Amino acid sequence: MELNGELTPEQEQIVPTEYRYAGFWIRFVASLLDGIVMMALQFLIYFIAGVDMLEPPALLNLALTIVSIAYYVIMTVLLGQTLGKMALGIRVVRKDGGPNGWGWILLRETIGKFVSALILMIGYIMAGFDSKKRSLHDRMSRTYVVKA
Repeated sequence: MELNGELTPEQEQIVPTEYRYAGFWIRFVASLLDGIVMMALQFLIYFIAGVDMLEPPALLNLALTIVSIAYYVIMTVLLGQTLGKMALGIRVVRKDGGPNGWGWILLRETIGKFVSALILMIGYIMAGFDSKKRSLHDRMSRTYVVKA
């Protein structure tokens, strides 16, 4: 438990002393790879369902959105990384060094990434200028993206 933003003595013992932070471009490529995975899944489902890809039913789009959110949240909580992050050897870690929690990662992957995308993706671009390579959604969820 943090006290006024400070780590407790127990937490200080588990926090790695030095992270190698993943920069903007490696995170960008990981995001592209995840996008390819999600698009391939979407096309496969459209094909199996026999749906017109240009005009899919709204209910199917909603279901695919839920599947996409579940992919990012479940992979990040359980493994600390999505397939794109795995391919590039990076992972999401908590600020205090503990395991990723469902609430914080759900915040990161939904509201956090939505807010990061507002106003010309500035929330994402922040990672290119921050000393610890944190984007807005990382700050909101108290996480870092580091080299594994």
